[in-house]
Formats: sequence, C-alpha cells, structure tokens
Amino acid sequence: MIRSMTGFGSGKAKSPYGSVTAEIKTVNHKFLEISYKLPNGLAFFEDKVKETLQEKIKRGKVYFNLIYEGNTPHGESLFLDLALAKQYYKKIVELKKAFHIEEKIGLKDLVSFPGVLNYRVSEGEFSKLWPLVEKAVCSALRRLITDREREGRHLAVDLKKRIDKISAHIKIIKKKSSANVKVYKKKLEQRIREITGLPPVNSDRLEMEVALYAKNSDITEELTRMESHGINFDRIIKENGETGKKLDFVAQEMHREINTIGSKSSDYAISRSVIEIKSEVEKIREQVKNLE
Repeated sequence: MIRSMTGFGSGKAKSPYGSVTAEIKTVNHKFLEISYKLPNGLAFFEDKVKETLQEKIKRGKVYFNLIYEGNTPHGESLFLDLALAKQYYKKIVELKKAFHIEEKIGLKDLVSFPGVLNYRVSEGEFSKLWPLVEKAVCSALRRLITDREREGRHLAVDLKKRIDKISAHIKIIKKKSSANVKVYKKKLEQRIREITGLPPVNSDRLEMEVALYAKNSDITEELTRMESHGINFDRIIKENGETGKKLDFVAQEMHREINTIGSKSSDYAISRSVIEIKSEVEKIREQVKNLE
C-alpha cells in the first residue's frame, strides 16, 4: 500500500528512570532528511535514533523531537561548562555597558543559559535509558506509519479514478483514430472535386497521399504504450515501499506519449481527449509528489 510523506506520530514510555516522549513529524521532500531535537546530555542517542527511523522511513523531511523527564543525575553525571559561562558573562557585561544598565548579574542568570549546567549520561545510564527511548521511538513510528498509510489510501483512490478517466479517453482516441484515415480520404476526394469539378482520376496518387497521411498520423504504438503505462501504474499503487518515484516516472512517460499523440492527430474529438488526458496526467504528477 502506498504511503503519503505527510504524517505525525508520538509515543511515550515510562520506567523507574523516568519517562521519554518521542514526536515525529514528516512532510514532503525529494530525499530523506532528518532534523533532531534532543535534550542536553542525550545527544549521543542521535545515531541510534537515526538507524531506527531509517528502517521505516524511506523518503521525506523528518522532524524528530525527544523529551526526557526523569530524576536529575547525581555526582559525576552533572557537568558545568565553565568556559561557556564565562563567554555568557562577558557578553552580558558588554550589553550592560552598551545600554548603560546597572543591574547586577546573578548566579541564576548564568545557570539559566543553555549548556552552562547540564548532565552527561554515563555508559551505564545509557544502557538503562536506551530501551526506554527505543520503545518511545518505535511507538511514535507505528503511529506515524498508520497516519501515512491512511493518507496514502485516500491518494490511491484519487489516482485510480484519474487513471480510469485516462483509460476511457484512450478508448475514445482508439475508436476515432481507426476511422481517421477514411475521413481524410473522403475529404481529399471532396477537395479535388471542389478544385477541378471532376472526380479524382489518378487513384494511385490519391492512395499514395492517403498512405502517407496514415503513416504520419499513426498512433497505434503510442496508444499501446499508454495502455501499458496505465496497467503498470495500477500495479505500482498496490506495491509496498518507496513507490512515489516509480509513479512519477510512469506519469512522465504518459505525458510524453500523449504529447506525441496530440502532435500527430488533427481530429477535433481526439484533440479534446488529448487535452483531458494531459490535465489528468498533470494532476497525477502533483499527487505523486506527496508519496513516499
């Protein structure tokens, strides 16, 4: 079943070490691109999270957010970035001078800045926390995929309707194209009578002109390929995995074939069907951009 690239999923996991909430939002993107937002001290989970996400998400822009609520680690896990605190202090002093502010710089001001006082999870704590994080991430992924598949089902219905419309117009073109040569011959004979006042006497020349027209306006191969593309499109819609690029390629081929049909035919009914098919193909190409 095809999936949309747009979706959202969240998951939460609890343990004696605290609780973890994972949030995943995805939108359309040509490739897979992941942005992470992790709590201070848990940045080393990024590689593990990336592996987990890449197993289930193949394409799209991914926004991942991890929220950890637990007991503050003690002892050696606490980390004070004194160099960063000095930089903050220096810049605040500059601001005070620039704006002539006399307010004192307090301890609460310094420790409130990001990265000054945080904690680093030890290797032992990592082994305890990762199963908790993994559970939350997997839960969020399941909800995300369900959301993407639900949207994918709606898109599949819409795409199928458009392919059916194209197939209906292909049948019209087929029917008209088979009679097109006969119509051309009749019009040519009529034109000769109008100019000369006599029926055409050189039947060989007439047949040659008709044969040349039939050759230049023959769209049998293009119609056959269009029907094949329609069948292939239906087959890909039912597949799992990364189908968006495949469907986009088929849609491009359909667009190329219908352009050729339009350039070869001068029949009004065929031209009208060509326009309708082009419209549907363009809508299909817009829709498949939303697919994984």
